[in-house]
Amino acid sequence: MGLSCQADTYEEVLLTYSARVTDHDFDIAVTFAGEDREFVEAVVALVKADGFKVFYDEDQKYESWGQDLTEYFPDVYERRARFAVMFISRFYEAKPWTRLERRSVLARALNEAESYLLPVRLDSTKLPGVRDAIGYLDGVAETPTGIAQAISLKLGSPASDGTRRFDGRVPRTPAELAIMLGERPAAWEYMLFSYYLREKTRALEKRYTDHRLGFAIPRGFLSNSDLTSALSRESVMIRSMAGMLENLLLGPAQDEAMGRRPGEEGDPGLIEDLADRIVTMYAQLLDWSENLRALGTESEQAAAVVRAMAAYATQPIEAMHTFVLDYEQLLDGITPRLLAGENVTVKVPLEFEVPTAVSKKFEKALKAFDRSMR
Repeated sequence: MGLSCQADTYEEVLLTYSARVTDHDFDIAVTFAGEDREFVEAVVALVKADGFKVFYDEDQKYESWGQDLTEYFPDVYERRARFAVMFISRFYEAKPWTRLERRSVLARALNEAESYLLPVRLDSTKLPGVRDAIGYLDGVAETPTGIAQAISLKLGSPASDGTRRFDGRVPRTPAELAIMLGERPAAWEYMLFSYYLREKTRALEKRYTDHRLGFAIPRGFLSNSDLTSALSRESVMIRSMAGMLENLLLGPAQDEAMGRRPGEEGDPGLIEDLADRIVTMYAQLLDWSENLRALGTESEQAAAVVRAMAAYATQPIEAMHTFVLDYEQLLDGITPRLLAGENVTVKVPLEFEVPTAVSKKFEKALKAFDRSMR
């Protein structure tokens, strides 16, 4: 199978984002109650560290000095900010100044074709005019770090000095991931997919090692009389799992996550979902093989059949493990080619099959078992 993408150069992508964000003085404007300042200040500091411009009252105290604040704040929330992040709490509901800010935010949101209000709940308070249907984040559960990361993801590219911090390879750490998602370089969708594949398969590395060692803690029992039906059931399962993996990688899920047409941006959430489902099927293959290896049997001949059946998962498991590593290595080298203006097709082979030696070993073990039952 192959995963392919055609992407513009980094320069073209950055010019597109630059044109989009310079219509506003601020990437976000925060509106909050003074009692919640400690939480909000931590969020603001993290978002600013990512290169975004934030309207935060303490930073603007000299600019607003002497101005009519009943006009100054509405101007910020209704015109000068790209998004408004509203930190909702019982304190926010009670303050007259936050009511003024809220009205300005809601007035702007009413006239926007796309989302403008980004609500963050710090408790269960419900505000008049802020509909329950609007998606919000739970500040307590997410913590300031999580809220800041979500804001950076929403903004996509900072209207800062244009300095790129992306190092041109698949991210290795959450910090590198945040930088890549903030800058959105060409082919970022495929690098994000590779990042999630590596991180999620890495969590299964111990189980992969157990598979390679043939280790399994004994559990369960399979009698000679049940062997035939068990083999039939497990054969269907292994074929179904391999087929599902191929469908995920070759089917419409990939197009939906990565973008259906050249130049169309992918969806970070769908990309992570796709990686998660693929790695889930990889984990199922590891489980399937381990469960067979863990079975106790009534005879040595039956044990040989079960071990031979468990080996049917070896090629798909090794193919998936190699695919994740090769895919990352390929994408690590893609940046210079994209910077040179080359249209790149990303293809990494991934084939599932039963090697002849494995099937012959199984057939031989099954014949020996049949002879022992006569």
